[in-house]
Amino acid sequence: MLAVSPNVAPAVTAGASDAPVIDDLAFSLVAALRRHPHLSNVLTHISRSNWPRIEHTLRVILDPATQPCDLTLLARNMIDLMANERGDTGRIFKPYFQYLLIALAGPNQAKVLLSRLCRLATSDITSGIAIPKAPAATAAAPIPA
Repeated sequence: MLAVSPNVAPAVTAGASDAPVIDDLAFSLVAALRRHPHLSNVLTHISRSNWPRIEHTLRVILDPATQPCDLTLLARNMIDLMANERGDTGRIFKPYFQYLLIALAGPNQAKVLLSRLCRLATSDITSGIAIPKAPAATAAAPIPA
């Protein structure tokens, strides 16, 4: 399904010189995601048809220096699909993304990247958005007739 040359697997390593390698991995991931009929539709929708933005977002997600506060709404949505299996799309996206990472980065580096992804996903859940509560007087006020 996805042809990957054998010399690509060891290319992704942690370190300061990751930028070109992360760029290559993000580019390859975007190419594979664009070929998937359902995921391509969903990503086109959530990025407002901006595939360069999807590639940039993947670079941010894959970057070891990325902290949860660095994540955009698009990044959070993509992480939710990649790690948390939300809805039908998440159930398709998560195993497909894992397969792509293993094929493109090798099993050891894929494990590191997936661990980082889970860390970002977990911290995103725990940092959730607080919904303000209405004051008690407003909540109990009668509705005018």
